Amino acid sequence: MHACGHDSHTAMLVQAVHLLHRHRDELPGTVKFMFQPGEEGHAGARHMHNDGLLDIDPKPDAAFALHIFPNIKAGSIAGKPGPLLASVDTWTIKVKGKGGHASMPYLAVDPVPVACEIGLALHAMVTRRTNVFDPIVLTLGRISGGTASNIIPEVVDMLGTLRTTSEAAREIAHDGIRRVATNIAFAHQCEAAVEIRAGYPVTVNDAEFVDFARGVATDLVGAENYISMPAPFMGAEDFSYVLQRMPGCMMFLGVMPDGHRDHDHIPSCHSNHMILNEDAMAVGIAMHAAVAHRYLTEEVAV
Repeated sequence: MHACGHDSHTAMLVQAVHLLHRHRDELPGTVKFMFQPGEEGHAGARHMHNDGLLDIDPKPDAAFALHIFPNIKAGSIAGKPGPLLASVDTWTIKVKGKGGHASMPYLAVDPVPVACEIGLALHAMVTRRTNVFDPIVLTLGRISGGTASNIIPEVVDMLGTLRTTSEAAREIAHDGIRRVATNIAFAHQCEAAVEIRAGYPVTVNDAEFVDFARGVATDLVGAENYISMPAPFMGAEDFSYVLQRMPGCMMFLGVMPDGHRDHDHIPSCHSNHMILNEDAMAVGIAMHAAVAHRYLTEEVAV
């Protein structure tokens, strides 16, 4: 089960196609519908871009996307200008020591406590060496090494993720991971091989387009059902590649299940308990169609 809502995203966009097609004579322009394959970790949007989707005439002037969110009121729309979602990188550290018998650690170089120290130091680095107003989220997701209780392993492998909302913070974090890992390992006569695999960039919403889409949303669902987000989410999204090419924005559609009011008790995306309010998908369909319709008609009017 992959409960991030991509099935509902596809369903809403399909229905938006049908809805706009019924009103195609009212559209003084062209609407392209982008169904992203492999969004989750495989950069489907980037592959579609590389295949020329965004360059084929008529070239798009703007882009809009919706992502479901079960932790906000069903049928509401949430958004913000500027960074909406974080960049995502995957990092690995291989700590190499010298294997030996657990009863004689002085004849070996134990990489296990060194890896543990690196993990703690990386989290301390984030809180002590970076600006809290330019956030960095670093997580050590896996640490593995060893085969038996009485053997000191030669190698310990570490795997983690890094999230930032600016390229400046991203560079600081990359430098910090390498510096902390290699120097702590060196201090304990170990070696640390660090690899960082860059993933999706920051998803940055165009401020003017957010204002435009907010106007559409408030007309559609009422001002009381538009949520102005105070800060970005630290998840990541390959729609970021589209927004690097043209103005536009991504917004969130609330799909909180019926009978709930407290978002803290709602299973979020990626939880195996996540469920969505399917009735709220009607708002998503209407939002897709209304944004496209109004953008084309207002552009022509201007």
